[in-house]
Amino acid sequence: MPSSLTRRHFLAATAAAAAGSTIMPRNVLAAQELVAATFGGSWANVQKQVLAPYFSNKTGATVSQSPMLATEQIAKLLASKSGTPPFDVAMLDEGPALDAVDAGLIAKFDPAKAPNLADLAPNFRGEYGPAITMQTIGIAYNPETVKTPPTSWEDLWSSEYKGRVGITSLASTLGLAFLLDINRLEGGMETSMDAGFKKLQSLLPNLAAVSANFGAHGALFQQGEIDIGVQNFNFAEDLKAKGVPIEFVKVSTGTPGWKTTMHVVEGAANPDLAYAYIDSQISPDVQAAMAKAPWNVIPTNTKVPLEGIVAEKIAATPSDLEKFVFFDWREVNKNRAAWTEQFNRDIRI
Repeated sequence: MPSSLTRRHFLAATAAAAAGSTIMPRNVLAAQELVAATFGGSWANVQKQVLAPYFSNKTGATVSQSPMLATEQIAKLLASKSGTPPFDVAMLDEGPALDAVDAGLIAKFDPAKAPNLADLAPNFRGEYGPAITMQTIGIAYNPETVKTPPTSWEDLWSSEYKGRVGITSLASTLGLAFLLDINRLEGGMETSMDAGFKKLQSLLPNLAAVSANFGAHGALFQQGEIDIGVQNFNFAEDLKAKGVPIEFVKVSTGTPGWKTTMHVVEGAANPDLAYAYIDSQISPDVQAAMAKAPWNVIPTNTKVPLEGIVAEKIAATPSDLEKFVFFDWREVNKNRAAWTEQFNRDIRI
């Protein structure tokens, strides 16, 4: 990406020149642009509409947000490790975050540079960056075609949904968490996915689609290509707010959940802006705005109460978040590549 690097170096030089001038701009950061990774779908929308303007008002700087899966972020950072990274802020789920730490792709997080970090519960203050939300998955369905609301993953195997079920690939944490959970329910552990793959193979007659990512998965619901399937809570509620006939339910066997975190990329072109951006994301103002409909992002800042649809469908108190089904992502990472290859080879429709 030569043109991108040239542009960013030019902006950095402009900022340096401005800092040395006798006439200072409103904020020396104003001449700079932060490049931040985000996830696709509703995450890209909420961060564009809520986080970006808050950050720009706070710093005077601009931000370019690039939607991509966590695994894509890791791949891009690895490819550019010997040079300037393609973005300054990474947004990752637990498994990819561990990979990023092990590969030296993200920097240790300095609490002194993020005042709002103190308002997060201790388990949300990571050594390499804060948890900006908890994500959770369940079943989404079209209430116009699915008359009896599902209650468990097992409902996806019902013969009445032959050719109408949708899941995502293992490139998405949504798809991987689903596989991990059915593996758990079949008696498997994170060290072996044999039970999960055997169970997933039996779902093939019911599958209408295997989506590559959140965005493509949501489009299937919008277009009526699937009636029922695995879905992320936030994405389902966002689609519902847009008028898509969709409902979300937690499964009765326990709610799979994980932390989503933000990080300053090692060697970031604008580390100070990166800290300001992350601190903006965990601020009570931004988290309170994101917690409202249609976003319904689960807050991690203790100053923001759990309320609305989040409290109704997911967690009414912080202690409820601790009851989620969690996985050992360090163990999962040891075999994720092999499992992804197996999934891509065997789970076809």
